[in-house]
Amino acid sequence: MDAASDRKKPGFRSAEIFREIIRNGSTRRAARELGITQSAVSQYLKLFEEAVGESLFVRDRRGLIPTTRAIEIYNRVDRYVTTLKSIEREISESFRTDLNSLTIAAPHICAFRIVPEIIQALDRLDPSTEFHFKALRYDQIAQSMMTGEADIGISRLPLDERFFEWQAIAESFSVCVVHPDHPLARKDIITVDDIASEPLIVLERDYTSNKLGLASYGHREFPLRPKVHSDTIGLDASFVAHGIGVAIDNEFIARQYDMFDLRIIPFQPAAKYQYVVFWRRESGRFSRQSNIVQTFVDVVRRSTERWQNGGKMDAR
Repeated sequence: MDAASDRKKPGFRSAEIFREIIRNGSTRRAARELGITQSAVSQYLKLFEEAVGESLFVRDRRGLIPTTRAIEIYNRVDRYVTTLKSIEREISESFRTDLNSLTIAAPHICAFRIVPEIIQALDRLDPSTEFHFKALRYDQIAQSMMTGEADIGISRLPLDERFFEWQAIAESFSVCVVHPDHPLARKDIITVDDIASEPLIVLERDYTSNKLGLASYGHREFPLRPKVHSDTIGLDASFVAHGIGVAIDNEFIARQYDMFDLRIIPFQPAAKYQYVVFWRRESGRFSRQSNIVQTFVDVVRRSTERWQNGGKMDAR
């Protein structure tokens, strides 16, 4: 193959060949790596040096020695080529009809427990499946489903039935999460009055399903003392574990972080949350009876039973 037939885009191709010369140390080895002639490599190098406006190598008996300027250019070209090759690979794979993949979107904290358990169960159903996990906030989960970036997701109602279908996986009530050494850890139920003066770890209001936030919990207003605002669902547990404050969560989310060894206590007045597995309406791939959806339901049900039987939270 000669240079004329090989260069559809001389600018990029010249830069790519320059990169290989640096990486391999000679035009001969670069030609072998690229599968073209040494003459073609030399012609491309000449084109690239003309575009740059200076010689980029010192030629001696040891071969081609890159100049300082050549190394600077190489570092930039290497980043660009690596990025472009990655994009090219992603585009090619996106058109593959034989690629069996499933992209799951769920709250960040679900990566600790429930999503790995779901993937493990789905993998037993079809070991050829390639899984992708997107850890997102509730608003981002719905958006990723709308754009097709995710195939199926875990979220909580409300969702827009014009765009989504879903199957319930868990009913969840409010809990208070406290450090085991906190005075409230000895209580069987924690109330609004108990936390009125406590520093709170809260989800940023823009990212909650309830835009009113805790200030109107149980149809009653009370002063808040937010200490830490987070934009990540469930990771408030880490701040509680360090004794920074207490958090109001729900049972479903709290089940995901029991590795933190925190006290999870029923909270009153309790809000009720409905967690669902959901997908884009008329996707054609999922239904309430499909194996994938039923696997989500079964895994969450078993997880709930283990939680309840393990006595992780006092009965309400």
